[in-house]
Amino acid sequence: MLLRNSFAFSCLLLCAAPAGAVFEDVPAGARQLGFGGQAAALEDPVSFFANPALPGASRKFEMGADFLGSHRTTQGPANFSLYGAWALIPRMAYGRMGTLTLAGQYRDDNGLLTQKTIAFGWATTNLLRTDSGLFDFGVNFKILQAADAAGESVSGLGLDLGAVFRPDNRHTVGFSILNLNNPSFALGALEDSAPRVLRLGVAEKREDFTLSLDLAKRSGSAGEKGNVSLNPGIEHAWRTERAGRLFSRAGLFLASRASALSAGLGWKHAASELSYGIAVPLTGAISPAHSLTLALRFGDRAIEDEYERMIKQEIKYRKDLIEALDESARREGLLKEELSSMKAEIDALNARLKDTQEQKASVAGEKDRLAAVVRRQAAAESELKALAEKRKADKLNQLRYDFSTDWQAYLKLKGGGAPPDVLRGSLQRTVSQYQDSGIDISQATVELRSLLK
Repeated sequence: MLLRNSFAFSCLLLCAAPAGAVFEDVPAGARQLGFGGQAAALEDPVSFFANPALPGASRKFEMGADFLGSHRTTQGPANFSLYGAWALIPRMAYGRMGTLTLAGQYRDDNGLLTQKTIAFGWATTNLLRTDSGLFDFGVNFKILQAADAAGESVSGLGLDLGAVFRPDNRHTVGFSILNLNNPSFALGALEDSAPRVLRLGVAEKREDFTLSLDLAKRSGSAGEKGNVSLNPGIEHAWRTERAGRLFSRAGLFLASRASALSAGLGWKHAASELSYGIAVPLTGAISPAHSLTLALRFGDRAIEDEYERMIKQEIKYRKDLIEALDESARREGLLKEELSSMKAEIDALNARLKDTQEQKASVAGEKDRLAAVVRRQAAAESELKALAEKRKADKLNQLRYDFSTDWQAYLKLKGGGAPPDVLRGSLQRTVSQYQDSGIDISQATVELRSLLK
């Protein structure tokens, strides 16, 4: 009976149209779907499924979940639902920074087949620095399991390799090999191999735009020959004053048996990001694919809150400094009044000394008194000079603090991904403001020279 049921199920698998391959490189996340498909150079939290080296640029702990429902894979027609969860964990290993990736996926092919994937990966951070740019590398180890409706299952191991080249902060070039070992699975009458995928991609960021172009070559699977796909995509960011950033995306996936037009929306606010993507096939039945992704970043701080905190600190420091300057000015006025009084007293003593030159007995006392007044005058002048120097030093400290505040604001802009034109403008204003103030601004000057190259 069991043998007959297994044979019937195997026939159902073979006759089901269409039959998909196992463990294909379907888009992992709504942003990739909105760009048209996975890309080997697109910087994204779930990018390690397309290129294991890409997460090396992430320096925050990130986690999230995604869903994909589609009637088409990169190889052709299908019918499946995909659920996934992932985490990116920046770590130090053997004296070098990197990012540990953990992920799990569950795919249900309309009840006929289920596919489970557990992935462990590592991506380096600025591993090789050259005059041309930065190189990073990554690897994913995957535990793969496929099971049919009859309860029979089979497991295998997969290996992904990736490399990324970043010539500057705007361009990314990526290359990856997915399912390098081309693991095979025999499940009843179904015998198939996870397609080996070679990817080459390039991405560019310009102001509020992100452009991506990806080329992929897949080996044959599910009784079909392999295919080659071309995947251009574009994203535009719409900035709001307080509600975060909105994203609109569009992409095109061109491949034999699987061409599609895609679009997507995203919303990023503070440390959270929500994305939705849709892809409409250009051939065959019009059955759109839908994807939803939620990502959370831990350790991020809102730029507005950070600026508010810095402004409050600056106001407090300025208030304390103004009070100190007022106190110094008050003491300086009192010393000037005392010096004027002592000068009048000295003049009077000199007059009395001239009038009492015949009185030799009192000359010695008057001279001692005059010397004491002169010493007091010298001490007052010395203290006045010290106060003037202190006032000058306070002004220099104020300039140094102002410069430090502007420099920290620039670093926040730079860490927040501000465009180069904004960074150059900010540095030029800072350098011109403090250039002849007598304080050290070499770090801003060096940074400005690097931006002007």
